[in-house]
Amino acid sequence: MKALMVRTDFSLGESALKAENAVKIAREAGYTAVISADSMNIASVIPLQRAAGDDMAVICGVKLNIVDDPTYEHRAKLAKESKGCMESLERGRNYSFTALIKNEKGYRDICELMTAANTREQFYFVPRLSLEQLVSTYAKGNIILLTSDIGSVFQRNDFAKIISTLITAGGKDNFYSVVYPHPTPFYDQINVRAMKVASALKIEPVAFYPAYYESIDDADIKDIAHMVTNNIKIDQPHRLRIPHQRDNAINGRRHLLEALKAFSVRMDVPVTAAMASTTQDSIIDACTWRWHELPPALPKMADDEPATLMKLAVAGLRKRLTTKEFGYTPPASENRVYVERLKYEMDTLTRLGFCGYFLMVRDLMNHSRETGIPVGPGRGSSAGSLVAWCIGITNVDPIRHGLLFERFINPERLDLPDADLDFSQARRHEVIEYLNERYGEDYVAGIPNFTYLGAASALRDTARIYGVDAADMAVSKEFKNMEDDSLSLEELREQLASLDKYATKNPEAFKAACKLQSLMRGFGRHAAGMIVAGVPLVERTPVELRGNARCIAFDKRYCEAMGLIKLDVLGLATLDLLDSAKRYIKESTGEDINLDAIPLDDRKVLDGFAAGYTQGVFQLESGPMRKLLKDLGGGIEPMSFKTVVATTALFRPGPIQSGMLDDYVSVAKGFMTPTSLHPVLDELTSETNGVILYQEQTMNATRLLAGFTMAEADGVRSAIGKKNMEKMRSMGEKFVIQAQAGWIDVELENGAIQRIHRAEHFKCEDGTLRTVEEALEHGVKLPMPVVRVTTSHPGLSETKAKEIWTAFEKNGAYQFNKSHSVAYSLISYQSMWLKTHYPAEFFAAALTILGEDKHQGLVKDALTYGIRVLPPDVNVSSNRIEIRTLEDGSQALYAPFSAVKGCSENGCQAIMRAREKVGGKFESVAQFDEAVEKRACNSRVRESLHKVGAFASIEPGSLPATNPERLRDQAELMGNLIIDAVKASRPFEMNPKRSAEINVLMTRMAAEMGLGEELIRPTIGIKPKIMIILDNANGNDARTGYFMENGYDDFKAKLLTVGDLRMGDLYVTGVCKKVKDKEKDYTKDEIGQFTDFMREEINLVRPTYILTCGSRSTALFNNKSKPSDLIGRKEYFPELDATVFYGFNPNILYFRPEEGERLEAILADIAETINK
Repeated sequence: MKALMVRTDFSLGESALKAENAVKIAREAGYTAVISADSMNIASVIPLQRAAGDDMAVICGVKLNIVDDPTYEHRAKLAKESKGCMESLERGRNYSFTALIKNEKGYRDICELMTAANTREQFYFVPRLSLEQLVSTYAKGNIILLTSDIGSVFQRNDFAKIISTLITAGGKDNFYSVVYPHPTPFYDQINVRAMKVASALKIEPVAFYPAYYESIDDADIKDIAHMVTNNIKIDQPHRLRIPHQRDNAINGRRHLLEALKAFSVRMDVPVTAAMASTTQDSIIDACTWRWHELPPALPKMADDEPATLMKLAVAGLRKRLTTKEFGYTPPASENRVYVERLKYEMDTLTRLGFCGYFLMVRDLMNHSRETGIPVGPGRGSSAGSLVAWCIGITNVDPIRHGLLFERFINPERLDLPDADLDFSQARRHEVIEYLNERYGEDYVAGIPNFTYLGAASALRDTARIYGVDAADMAVSKEFKNMEDDSLSLEELREQLASLDKYATKNPEAFKAACKLQSLMRGFGRHAAGMIVAGVPLVERTPVELRGNARCIAFDKRYCEAMGLIKLDVLGLATLDLLDSAKRYIKESTGEDINLDAIPLDDRKVLDGFAAGYTQGVFQLESGPMRKLLKDLGGGIEPMSFKTVVATTALFRPGPIQSGMLDDYVSVAKGFMTPTSLHPVLDELTSETNGVILYQEQTMNATRLLAGFTMAEADGVRSAIGKKNMEKMRSMGEKFVIQAQAGWIDVELENGAIQRIHRAEHFKCEDGTLRTVEEALEHGVKLPMPVVRVTTSHPGLSETKAKEIWTAFEKNGAYQFNKSHSVAYSLISYQSMWLKTHYPAEFFAAALTILGEDKHQGLVKDALTYGIRVLPPDVNVSSNRIEIRTLEDGSQALYAPFSAVKGCSENGCQAIMRAREKVGGKFESVAQFDEAVEKRACNSRVRESLHKVGAFASIEPGSLPATNPERLRDQAELMGNLIIDAVKASRPFEMNPKRSAEINVLMTRMAAEMGLGEELIRPTIGIKPKIMIILDNANGNDARTGYFMENGYDDFKAKLLTVGDLRMGDLYVTGVCKKVKDKEKDYTKDEIGQFTDFMREEINLVRPTYILTCGSRSTALFNNKSKPSDLIGRKEYFPELDATVFYGFNPNILYFRPEEGERLEAILADIAETINK
């Protein structure tokens, strides 16, 4: 037998070898066994074994890191925190052994050992073990130990003592001294020691030539992988390019024999051919454990889980059918449909063994509701399950909304269920704590997230390592526009001229990027995935540390194969918003609002959607989304909940780029008639204006046209969505054949006529699947009472069937999960309902929960509802927004004390305690000063509160808090809660002296940057009122040598009309003051120089108002938020004594004229500010 030892990319930075490729090349080289030896990681065993199949043995091994005292650093940290002392420790060099799993017990032993290495006491940058822990495990006799290559025990002077300790505990039979015959001085010394200890202790020597990469040409790639994972550049000293590791390709067995003989001759050490053959065979024969898929291991939730679930589901259905939810109670005539669906789902869940899973999820949801943790109505495909609805996992009626159970669980495929659950973001940690308390920490953990180098990241990382200019590196941004995200860099090069140019200019960096693409980049923790097992996790997996949280060793692709079922426990801030709004309503009205009872046909709410009043509304708050809603609101049919659901699914890159969105809107507005693929599908697509928008529609279409079972239909959906070409081809062939079979009309016992596809199969009374005609022919009872076939109807022609299948393939990649769209649209509707009927409470909650980047938009939107956001008032405000009704009957939201810069939570509490102490109201500033604890609320905070007007109500003669003269201080101290622009307190002066200073600056810039005649100068109006900063010059500017003297017609027109500005009112400049070369972008150095000069220009000009026109100009003032999120906002900068209005690149107007509406809003704001 020939065994190849491999280290894969699961050993981060130590290998450039993919597990799947390792098996393929090893098989081609004649090996019949592969030994995995990754560093403190066994996760590669699954892809190795799957690639190997049954004709190649895969031995699971792991390189174990050993240190003299792995708990020392942890104890030292605790001692430092308690200000105690720690004795110093003299430790020898860290070292390693490679452990191979012999049997099932050995697998658990390794899991326990690696779990111990990952505890907080022992983990220090990497998981670590003590020799004592290894000895204890080795003594059990379930693993084989090999001396390692990198970090070998033979690098220590006490190697003989360490090995003797192990052999004394566990014997010699499972211990091998390994020779790695690399022809280098380092390995020669290590190998000599290996042979000597084998002779002295009478243990078997063995030889291996481990592989870290595919071919000898890839030797450098392992080094580069190391640099990528450790953020090192190629020209850095000490970058760990290790010469003695440059011969670790997958070589043939002959290479090992020749290297072993050469070592023997070179070092005069006797070796035997058996070391590379029969000794290897004995190791492989001893290791009988092979990775295999394991059955699901779920907690036992009841003695009879199916019976318990059925009882709960029936009781739940009875309640649901008699309770109005979202304004709807199913009519009695539909009861049979619900009952039959429940039976079908329960049969499927029982047969697949998933009843316990549903009970576990129900338990979690019930606990959350009982403890007041807000939960979502549903998420993802689980919303398609009636059982989930009946037992309270979801709040989505799948029959009312036309959702499919098979989209969640395919009855013909044993795919484990994967429920996505939304909880309050603020209280998600309580949900995790409950899981640990309910099932025990040994049974609960998160899952890791393995990140891989895609085309863009591989290009960027190698470019960084090779020192490629940032401007050249920008080509990677073009990849996101490619429809096929699975293309290799070589394939992308053929399609992108810019990438071909990059590859020609940077051949080494590009070659390395091609090799690195798809390699593992790092380990992380899945944001939401949790495992709850029915057995201790160490029986299935090591438990590791990821970001100080416990995780299993296998990611979401592999945990199912280990019988570990994933729950996605997600935090959703909107649930906190809804909960906060309900609490505000309870306080103000005494009402307990049940958002699950509100009707989905509330005309006021739907009109709000139609008008685009969705600022702050879940999923629908962006400008383009609001525009889409307004477009649909102006359609032929009035806005409905179904339209909201469709909007959620439509507003994504796929439907937008494919034209699906345009078609939907055009039909809605009556500009075109719906497209009909086939009359049979017209009713199916009527809810989506003739387009097949949802995955569920494709599933139903295959059933209607070709008689597919719903399980087969889900297979179509999966194949198309995952671009599984082989499966798509076979499914397509079946569809075309069966679509030609046609339909039959059958008479039922009650005399009704029902049309059924000839190829559709039904589960009959005898348990078989048969067509209607087959069942009638054999006298087998069907699930529906069919008497006879009355009429036959021809099917599709082959040509038409192929045409429709092609349409499915084309649009399938753009279709959306309707179950998810409905569930999340319910949250959007609940948000809009609150905003419509309780706007003050909604805005108070939204401003509390949503990020600061949303505040200006919300404050401005609140004004349209007649609600003002006011500065804090010492007798009204608290540590949250307070709602009050003003004397004129309007409502106001008083900002919390913490909205003022410098006022902490401690300060808020101190003010509130003092106010309560003096009777609930301060009578004067003097009383405030005396009552409020000065340590918590110091003089600087008090001064800030005074500036924003917090004392205005108790300070006679002071300016009201809303006086415009306070605006400057409020803008400086309260940030995004202030939407009024600060009126300039000084003029924007432009005199001959300043003009001359600007010319001097431009001349110096041209000289220092070598711009010469390429310099584009600012256009300076006669009496400027505002500075406009573009990102960079364009061809129009180059014609005159000045910014915006030529071109920009649409932009200028809006400046003159909406902005009420004349060209003489403008100072127009740009960050990059030369036209970009056609062949290349600005270099990083050029951008840096241009930016520095732009800052100098701003300080010299001293404008009172500034309009940024692009991401580069916006970043001059705010680089914390995304430029696109800042558009339409304004910000006052006290150090400049200027207000900045954030806009966008005016060139966008040529490509997206609809953006003119946003520009007009910004310019109207500027006009109002300048002229007030």
